[in-house]
Amino acid sequence: MHKAVNNIDWNWKVYKKWFRTRPMNLKWMLLVIIAFPFFATTWEMKKSGFSPLQVLGLMVFVFGFMSTIRKKSTTPTLTLLFYFFLFLLTVNLLLVFGYEGSFSQFGDTIRTLLPFILFFYFRRHLNSVSDLEGFLITFLIASIFPIGTLFYEILFSPIREVYNTESRGGGLRLSGFYADLFGYMSHLICGYIAYCYFYIKNIDKKNKHFAFGNMGFVVVLIITLIGIYNLRHQASWAVSLTILLIFVYYIRKKVSVLQLFVFFIVLLGVGFYFYIEIFNTLFAKDIAVYEGGAKDTAALNGRVYIWKKYFAYWENFSIFAQYFGSGFSFHESSSVMMSGGMHNDYVRLFFSTGIIGIICYVFFLFQLLKNAVKIRTVELKFLMLGSVMVVIMYSISALPLLASGAMMYFIMAVISQTNKKLL
Repeated sequence: MHKAVNNIDWNWKVYKKWFRTRPMNLKWMLLVIIAFPFFATTWEMKKSGFSPLQVLGLMVFVFGFMSTIRKKSTTPTLTLLFYFFLFLLTVNLLLVFGYEGSFSQFGDTIRTLLPFILFFYFRRHLNSVSDLEGFLITFLIASIFPIGTLFYEILFSPIREVYNTESRGGGLRLSGFYADLFGYMSHLICGYIAYCYFYIKNIDKKNKHFAFGNMGFVVVLIITLIGIYNLRHQASWAVSLTILLIFVYYIRKKVSVLQLFVFFIVLLGVGFYFYIEIFNTLFAKDIAVYEGGAKDTAALNGRVYIWKKYFAYWENFSIFAQYFGSGFSFHESSSVMMSGGMHNDYVRLFFSTGIIGIICYVFFLFQLLKNAVKIRTVELKFLMLGSVMVVIMYSISALPLLASGAMMYFIMAVISQTNKKLL
């Protein structure tokens, strides 16, 4: 992603023409992105068998795989360590599925491999800046329904009443029709990144659409911050503040001193409000651990307790299983250790691929950061760096590569463009 971006002035007419002229191998995925928020509302139907969301996930896996292997790759190769990581992940999943032999484990195997299928799919089928921008607009269109639903809950009444425990700050946690708050958060965070891409791209234009002007930016920022505030999620505050900081850093040379001052004041104000009004509430349990008022296993909402429990199993595995993945241990807890129950992608992938595998994965993340910094076009650099930071930061206490809804599609579409020269 090194060359200058195109100068398409996107509007509804231009977008419709672009959409109609896309090859079917890309068009079907765009339709999935638009439909995904509606399919995600059917998650509870899995209790009585299959949900349409599960069927959609399986179809995306199959079609994504077929679309990838049928199209000859013309993209630069990635580090061999990344391919070795994927090899270890696949082998371990197949081993666990082999001795578990359950339908549930089959589903977990598909879910775990799906983000990497998406990575290679988008790497093959997003081959121009116009296609990447079209994807971003498609994602923004898909965000209308979930964000509209979120603000209905905020302004009128909650659709489902799910409350945090007192140790997690208490209060109502909104999730609407979705399984969890990532149904909303994926569109808030990724939608904001997508919008900022177009805002930065159009910042120097005199005759730009009002949506990409200062007033449009203020509206989008307010929507994002109000949404994040009402979702009461620790990691999302850290992620959103980081994205804001990156945004201000990259526009500092493109705006007037007055505008930069206003952006800085907004950022400072949000950070100050977070520290005074939110930090002590959301991080009460972690603060208690730090001050010695609670056991260290209570940190990160009890996730440390889970990790310690399963690390005790891991310590008794063979050296081979420790280095190359828990699947080689043939232990009854391996499937759990490789699942979303770890609430941390680093821990999950550590158990799934062993010491060697997690080193390969972390090296790949550093490669993504390195490639992002090398990008010359500011909006593309922001888009890539922001997306990589979402993966890195959410992985500490969440599962951006397993259970993050539409976020997984967005992130994989963007980071798949790493080290590609033709954009």
